[in-house]
Amino acid sequence: MNRLSKLENLTAYTVVEKKELKEVNGYGYILSHNKTKARVAVIENDDTNKVFTIGFRTPPADDTGVPHITEHSVLCGSRKFPVKDPFVELCKGSLNTFLNAMTYSDKTVYPLASLNEKDFHNLMHVYMDAVFYPNMYEKKEIMMQEGWHYEIDEETGELTYNGVVFNEMKGVYSSSEQQLYRIIEKSLLPHTAYGFESGGDPEAIPNLTQEDFIAFHKRYYHPSNSYIYLYGDMDAEAELRFIDEEYLQNFDYLEIDSALTDEPAFEKPVEVREYYSIAENESEQDNTYLTYNTVVGTSADKKLCTAFSILEYALLSAPGAPLKKALIDAGLGKDILSSFDDGIKQPNFSIIAKNANAEDLERFIQVLEDTLASIVEQGMDKKSLLAAINYFEFKHKEGNFGRFPKGLMLGLNAFSTWLYDDAAALDLFSLNDVYDALKQDVETGYFEALIKQYILQNTHKSYCLLMPKKGLNNEIAEREKARLAAYKETLSAADIEEIRANMMHLKEYQSSGDAEEDLKKIPMLAIDDIEKHAKKINNRILEIEHVKVLSHDIFTNGITYLSLNFCMDDIDYDKFPVIALLTEIFKYVDTEHFSYSELSNEINLYTGGIGFSTSVTNKKEYGGYVTHFVVSAKMLDAQLDKAMELIEEILFTSKLSDKKRLKEIIAETRAAMKDDLLANGHTTAAGRATAYISKIGVVKELTEGVDYYMYLSDLDDHFEERYEGLAADLQETLGQLLRRDSLLVNFTSDKKPEDTLTESLTRFSCKLSTRLAFENVKEIPVVKKNEGFKTASQVQYVATAGNFCERGYEYTGALNVLQCIFSYDYLWINVRVKGGAYGCMCSFNRSGNAYFTSYRDPNLLETYEIYKEAPDYVRSFEADERDMMKYIIGAISRMDSPLTPSADGNFSLICYLMGIDDADLQRTRDEVLGATPEVIRGLAGYVEAAVDGDVICAIGDEARIEDAKDAFTEVKSVF
Repeated sequence: MNRLSKLENLTAYTVVEKKELKEVNGYGYILSHNKTKARVAVIENDDTNKVFTIGFRTPPADDTGVPHITEHSVLCGSRKFPVKDPFVELCKGSLNTFLNAMTYSDKTVYPLASLNEKDFHNLMHVYMDAVFYPNMYEKKEIMMQEGWHYEIDEETGELTYNGVVFNEMKGVYSSSEQQLYRIIEKSLLPHTAYGFESGGDPEAIPNLTQEDFIAFHKRYYHPSNSYIYLYGDMDAEAELRFIDEEYLQNFDYLEIDSALTDEPAFEKPVEVREYYSIAENESEQDNTYLTYNTVVGTSADKKLCTAFSILEYALLSAPGAPLKKALIDAGLGKDILSSFDDGIKQPNFSIIAKNANAEDLERFIQVLEDTLASIVEQGMDKKSLLAAINYFEFKHKEGNFGRFPKGLMLGLNAFSTWLYDDAAALDLFSLNDVYDALKQDVETGYFEALIKQYILQNTHKSYCLLMPKKGLNNEIAEREKARLAAYKETLSAADIEEIRANMMHLKEYQSSGDAEEDLKKIPMLAIDDIEKHAKKINNRILEIEHVKVLSHDIFTNGITYLSLNFCMDDIDYDKFPVIALLTEIFKYVDTEHFSYSELSNEINLYTGGIGFSTSVTNKKEYGGYVTHFVVSAKMLDAQLDKAMELIEEILFTSKLSDKKRLKEIIAETRAAMKDDLLANGHTTAAGRATAYISKIGVVKELTEGVDYYMYLSDLDDHFEERYEGLAADLQETLGQLLRRDSLLVNFTSDKKPEDTLTESLTRFSCKLSTRLAFENVKEIPVVKKNEGFKTASQVQYVATAGNFCERGYEYTGALNVLQCIFSYDYLWINVRVKGGAYGCMCSFNRSGNAYFTSYRDPNLLETYEIYKEAPDYVRSFEADERDMMKYIIGAISRMDSPLTPSADGNFSLICYLMGIDDADLQRTRDEVLGATPEVIRGLAGYVEAAVDGDVICAIGDEARIEDAKDAFTEVKSVF
């Protein structure tokens, strides 16, 4: 409370609002900077993971992507920190728990988080300087590098475009679903800022001039247009005083017209038809997206927005959701997607039929509206609504955002109201009253009225069709070539020479180092700021009714996290795809006592979720690994027995032979997996390359990679002839899985499992098989396939892999430092900065497996060559004491990410499965802290093992893959 009272004494600010925020265990303050009217929100509580964000309203006026390019560019050096890439320097030498920047449709934000007070202040200082005093005004190379520039091919003389954002957005536009959501937003809000592409359309990005680029920053990056957010356990008074004295007071108030305008309601629905590119092997049949989209009120109405999220889930996302079921039963697409986006001023609600056909549009609309009209007339299922409300309320109260800091996500969410209404900055920090009201509204017809008002009777709607077209990428590429050729025709020899000179100058700029005195201006922590002791493993092993239980005594705020891990090492590898399919089927077929819709209600009413997955974990010893079929659940402590009852119901009574549901689940899973594999092409390629060199990689491919996708595709394409065998296979494989001796229970809570779990686990274990483990298990084959996968993408994802343990090397913690060096030096400079790829990464793990992979890469073999030259870079590596310390701090930062209670329990579980003890963790940390340039140079052999095995996997543009076919053993089209 003392700190809170000090905020009111800050003379540079006026406190506009103060409010207790019980749901985040703290207080919220809204302040206005007196001189500039900069908006400030402070959330003070005991969360040690401190968060700072500065954001700006940045409405685009065209498709050049200037908001996005500006977001990249302000982080390329500033007045006080004039190095070329302070963002990278911060990543190297900071203990940040989050550090990034994001461009949205209407805003640009620069968030960061850290547990260390000194580190937090340093990061904030650099970000404030970056946004208000960037070097982009003086250095034209920044826009050329981050946005776009001309290049000239020395062999052909052809002009081309290159640039980080240019290539990033080519990757974005290669995703049909990302393209679809952009079309939907534009169709509903065409005369507003949302009608333009803030990220940049690759065909429009080259229209951006240096002058317009600078003008955009001048117009919007001013304190009077800023939103400053502080969250957590910090001295907010001191930080706000610093922000004022160092930055805000240097500016005068400026009237900035950045307000977001509303799209007037349409008199009647509009129809939009556009195309997306598919590969030559793909069929145009059953490949269209049909969408039904409406505008729903304003994001300032938190009850309406919360209600619509619940409505979307109950109607379309929950297992057995009635509208989704009606559309699928009518044969309108193989999967039904939905979304409710309330992160913009006028929220959008969308219903999407995937893998449909354009001629079905009218029937799609008819079935959709008839079904909703029937639901309104008969009333929604009240239990389904209450279950959906409970689902969202549990998530809200748990506040588990995975690896993202809670304060960060709460702050980003706050922009959904704050950006459009200064008085609404704190609205979304208090939602318990909304959930209470909505529970009452289940009985009043409130939700049915929403369907009628905002969907059925709403004229502000659009019907968008995104249709497949073969060769579209070629058309786009030819348009680009023709445009460049036409431009070249207008150039004189001197003009062409100037382009060549600019290109060479940019490469020199990118290759040159920063001045030593400039590098020293970047604040960094000292060795004394780093925790020397490794995190301790928190495991207690016990046995309950002949079942091994691994317990983690962790404060969980009344929630129990439970996982049942069935070892599947004694099951033949060719059954692994069957097990992976089981994880998709469970919860989505009827059981003995419930339809799958009723089952979903039971799960949401009594738990925070039940999930099914597979996992593979490498052992500490070379070549060893363990595989599991995993049932995970979370629930309030008092509901543990009920959760176990539901798990029993699912595992022992699911109707695995339901032909109709199996067909639907396989089609939906295949469609969703295709998009996931392509959107995350860097991990797809890396996983595939790792399967060429290790059994662990093969297992992952069979359960979550390309091999599993091919298994699903075969089932989908030949379902009638595969059905009988599949149904038998599912039941037989499940029987092999559910074995008592293979079960390890993972229990995370501050309660003792022997007090809360004994009764339900005893009942459960009695139903498990007592068979002995199978002894003769098929050997997993490892084959170097070196595949090139042709897709309808405008960019590539390029990977290589190898195993250093095979060469006799032992894992060392210094590899964490090397990974940091690669990520922010060698790969960053050569693949991203010079090559134009959006990202590039590498990994070295305890199993000896190592990989390099690129993300949204305009190149292919050029990137592969960079990987192959990495050992030479390591052999000649040099770094002074300050640089070495940066890399060590960067490595420690990755190792010390704060963990949620459930993740904390899983950390100890993984250590147990790997055979790692506290001494191993401490040894690894000591090796990180003790890394020197000499130690790093000694890792050249490790890197050589990763890149010299002639292993390559690439996913990308059909023409680029075909051009590089000699590098592959096989070129194929499977997506």
